[in-house]
Amino acid sequence: WELLRLRYARRRIDRADFLSWGKTMFIGAVCSRQVATCVADLTALDVAKMMRCDRVGDLVVVEYRGTDPIPVGIITDRDLVVKVMAMGLNPSHVTVGDVMSRELVTAYEGEVLDVAMQRMRGSGIRRVPLVDSAGVLVGIVSLDDIVKMLGFTLTNVSRVGRVEHREHILAQE
Repeated sequence: WELLRLRYARRRIDRADFLSWGKTMFIGAVCSRQVATCVADLTALDVAKMMRCDRVGDLVVVEYRGTDPIPVGIITDRDLVVKVMAMGLNPSHVTVGDVMSRELVTAYEGEVLDVAMQRMRGSGIRRVPLVDSAGVLVGIVSLDDIVKMLGFTLTNVSRVGRVEHREHILAQE
């Protein structure tokens, strides 16, 4: 029994280490590297068509420093509905710069996932563009990306529990 107890205690430590894995995970490992972008002088109609074509709900608004995209804002499908359509404005006459969210929250690709998630929660946002050390856009992470990663992690945790349960049953036989 003592050997079984020690074996179980060792497994519990391994499982605790596995569960803490998310605390040291970097947000760059979770993000999407293909980011749909636009510039501020496009019309609301143009970006609505881009969102439809790309099947996305947001576009990161960028300015170019040479060939490097620097994020300056974000426009979402909700922005188009609330700030253009619901106001009865002609989407062909409204520019992205008129309706985009300029107070952009970004994260560094090497930032710890927990820190970025806390900032998302504190700002009440679902999407965060990722930048490198020079401020160049390198990716975007959404709440959905994080949920998928957590689902994968929980699936792996449940597998650890199943293996542990099987070993316990085999030890009793």
